[in-house]
Amino acid sequence: MRSQLESTQGTRSRSGWETRRARRRRSDSGTFRASERDTELLYLVGEQYAITLPQLGRLIGRRPHTARALRDRWKRAGWIGSGKLAVEAPSFVWLTGRGAAVGDSPFRAWHPNHGLALHIEAVTEVRLQLEYEFGLGEWECERSIARRLAELGGRRSHLPDAVLATAEGQIAIEVELTLKNRGRLKEIVRETGNTYQRVWYFARPTLVATLQTIAAESAWQNIEVFPYPPAADDLPR
Repeated sequence: MRSQLESTQGTRSRSGWETRRARRRRSDSGTFRASERDTELLYLVGEQYAITLPQLGRLIGRRPHTARALRDRWKRAGWIGSGKLAVEAPSFVWLTGRGAAVGDSPFRAWHPNHGLALHIEAVTEVRLQLEYEFGLGEWECERSIARRLAELGGRRSHLPDAVLATAEGQIAIEVELTLKNRGRLKEIVRETGNTYQRVWYFARPTLVATLQTIAAESAWQNIEVFPYPPAADDLPR
């Protein structure tokens, strides 16, 4: 009898200890601390609307499996959404409302748009090359340009994809993957060329000749067209 009681008490004791341990584990499992790197990267994701998993890997200078692990941690924390948005592209990550707060982003959380995914990927690709890999200047994203103009009470029919601030002045950045209506494209080229000191277009090779023809008609002759993705040797220094 005594041995049975001791056995029962030991079982109860272990059961209570295991319950308390499980309770502690559950209460701790939803707690995620954001590092300085987390907040900086989340802020950049918000600027670009979304970035792909390989682009995240390049930003942190790590291999794909490390980028996936970071993506998975962010997702468990509720800071990002992730998924395929285009057949031709890898998985993307984008901020949730919670992620925007953690990253101190001034922009609203973006709702995934399959039609814009490839363009967003291409603009981020140009940013990674011009700002991070070639070190040509400081990038201001389209969302920041729109916000700044709104605060100043300004309004334009078209905004560039970004502005690159360099030692020689500002360069408007445009990325073209598909050819717009020619009349509309001429309007955009004229407006952007009149607004900014210099304009750089990055276009698929099949579009370069058409864009160069339109750029040659610009009043200020300040528009240059490069193939997308750019190579370091393509760009003036």
